Amino acid sequence: MSIVDQLYDQTIKMAAEIEANPQSDTLVEDFDAFLIERDELMRDIQHELTTPEKEKIKEIIQTDQKMAKQLTDIQQGIKADIQAIQRKKVKQQNYQNPYQPMTSDGVYYDKRK
Repeated sequence: MSIVDQLYDQTIKMAAEIEANPQSDTLVEDFDAFLIERDELMRDIQHELTTPEKEKIKEIIQTDQKMAKQLTDIQQGIKADIQAIQRKKVKQQNYQNPYQPMTSDGVYYDKRK
């Protein structure tokens, strides 16, 4: 099996894993390991690519773009979850102690000295 074939198989495998388990706890670790292995395989490509290998490289690039979009969507979802948790925490603190957040509404400021 050539290096390009190994790279293609690894890319397809990782894309399937991202699509199957987008909420997996080990997704970040698996993706990190995938990037390390892929980097090593890409460094090993030394020869001129044949036409079928060039086609596989094009498919790899398309799959990488799809994975990047999926990972961006996952990241946005995580950010939204964190923001919702933070808002919930602030609302809970305000409910438990309603006089804690002192606002400047209704405060008179005297400009004279």
